[in-house]
Amino acid sequence: MFVGPDDEKVRALVEKSRSREGRNLETLAKAAITLGCSTTTPAHFRIIRRLGEIGFFRAGGVLVGTHAFLAVGNLLGVAWGELSRTQDIDFAHAGNDISLALPASLHIETRSALESLESGFLPVPGFRPRGETATFTSKIDKTLRVDFLAPAVGARRKVFRHDDLGVNLQPLAFIEYLLEDVDQAAVLSALGTVLVNIPDPARYALHKLLVYADRLGRNPLKANKDLRQAAAVIELLGEFRRDAVLRHWQDLLDRGPGWRSRARKGIAGLKSLSPGLPLLSELASRAAR
Repeated sequence: MFVGPDDEKVRALVEKSRSREGRNLETLAKAAITLGCSTTTPAHFRIIRRLGEIGFFRAGGVLVGTHAFLAVGNLLGVAWGELSRTQDIDFAHAGNDISLALPASLHIETRSALESLESGFLPVPGFRPRGETATFTSKIDKTLRVDFLAPAVGARRKVFRHDDLGVNLQPLAFIEYLLEDVDQAAVLSALGTVLVNIPDPARYALHKLLVYADRLGRNPLKANKDLRQAAAVIELLGEFRRDAVLRHWQDLLDRGPGWRSRARKGIAGLKSLSPGLPLLSELASRAAR
């Protein structure tokens, strides 16, 4: 939109407009919180807001994990209670192997933005050299982690550098399923609000069934949380987005035998957890074919 020549008066007008917009968003965020919308903690919000400021979400980044679950609840008008608790913040990106419509001049320094925060985020080397990690943890709160994920395309499983994002990404199986039909939602905090990309709610829930199947053997506690989140979203969507859930479920099942075997394990878990769940019989029937 053209508002005038690039001079001091026009720049002052734009800055005034931005300042007013920020105040309006803060007011709306406080009203939403008062009306019962879920919030994220200030420490987590500062990280998400900082990545929003540097253009991470405009560059195609997607907020995943429990923070996305919390945003999905606000989007659908429900509060999840204890299911929304987490110490991790997970971000996904399509990586270098899936095409994105990005400006040719785009370049952001995601890692530098993280390290500039007051929490003092440092890379977590694990068993790899420091330069080959996609996980960061706070110097102040060691339980606070930030992970950057990408689809595990083909044989790629090692951390790789994404130059345009300025950060390393960790390939993870099935993440590409979350990066289609992306929605937008507001992350709320007492500090304000930020608009982020989140997975489609139905895709989020069905993907959790795959994660549950993979985690069950090595981390039953987290697997159970994945299953409960899936059940909560499917129960809600079964009332007014039934066709969308079934369409995305069929898409998942059509992706190959590995997807289908995990889907069946997820359905078995749902039957044990919530035998009366809406759509359960239809989901099970399609998975068994």
